[in-house]
Amino acid sequence: MGDTDMTQASAATQAHPPRLFQLDGLRGIAAFMIMFYHLDIVYRVHGHFVRGYLFVDMFFLLSGFVLAVSTEKKLNAGIGAFEFTRSRFVRLWPLVAVGAGVAVVRAFWIGLADPLTLLIWLALDLAMIPSLTGSGPFYRFNGPQWTLFYELLANFLHALVLRRVPTRAMLVLAMVMGAWLIYTVQIHRSDTMGVDAPTWKTWWMALPRVGFSYVLGVWFGRKYRDGMRSPGLPWWLATILPVLGIMLVPLLPLSHAHGDLVFVMLFLPAIMWVVAMSQPPQALKAPMEWLGTFSLPLYCVHLTVLVWMSEVLGRETWVRFAAVAAAMVLAWAFSRLISFQSKPTVVKAKAG
Repeated sequence: MGDTDMTQASAATQAHPPRLFQLDGLRGIAAFMIMFYHLDIVYRVHGHFVRGYLFVDMFFLLSGFVLAVSTEKKLNAGIGAFEFTRSRFVRLWPLVAVGAGVAVVRAFWIGLADPLTLLIWLALDLAMIPSLTGSGPFYRFNGPQWTLFYELLANFLHALVLRRVPTRAMLVLAMVMGAWLIYTVQIHRSDTMGVDAPTWKTWWMALPRVGFSYVLGVWFGRKYRDGMRSPGLPWWLATILPVLGIMLVPLLPLSHAHGDLVFVMLFLPAIMWVVAMSQPPQALKAPMEWLGTFSLPLYCVHLTVLVWMSEVLGRETWVRFAAVAAAMVLAWAFSRLISFQSKPTVVKAKAG
């Protein structure tokens, strides 16, 4: 290979940094923890994952980190905020369609409303127009869809504003958002903001929840991109720690709100960095990348499946196992039928 080829290869490596497949594995773990949390609610298990909802904040943290590492240079190269958000919407919309599609079938099955109303609700959910009634869930059919709305909002603001914020100022902004999060969680008494339909009094509460984790993720991503590294734990230990952490949160001698804040503001950022610094064997690359992709449809269909099966079959122990298995099989089927991988965002050459 000549000097020119080596220079081009080096430039390509910098433009497209190696994929941290261990973070795909972490995303998969987060999706399973959220599913087990919903299993706890629907089937009244009272098990170890009653705080699994806190892994939603991990999704926002990972989104900020990954986009800072892989896409921010493209944003600075001239991709417009609307164009970038449109490309993100195209990537996320299959998740919206899968989640709402499964949920509307259940809605027709149980007669949730008259057919015309259900179709109107479906059209609104597919267009990602949230419920503004002030009661019920943020979206009419599939509760987890609310996170996709706020991820798109965060992506838009990233392309519009955050990409211009210096790294040092980004950390200050994360601290400001953190102070706002502390205030909001104290009012709400838990870190569950964003799930319900907004009202005039509550519409802003999801913003610090999304903003803190996303902005901090961007800061971590920039530091990683610029070469910051630290010693890592054995990959298997780094993989286990998120599960152990969520199981231990309810046992802390803290109030519900304070326990949530400690987990979200201290544990999740630390564990994301520890996982990023771990070095799993290359033999796990394909399984972890698959798990990251599989987690997307699993996140969007599992709640409907858990609820529907409880309505039809009851809440016995065997039904719980069957419901989890059904959710995983359905998610696997959708992962085979629909591509949830985004196409690279192209930077258009400037004229002249």
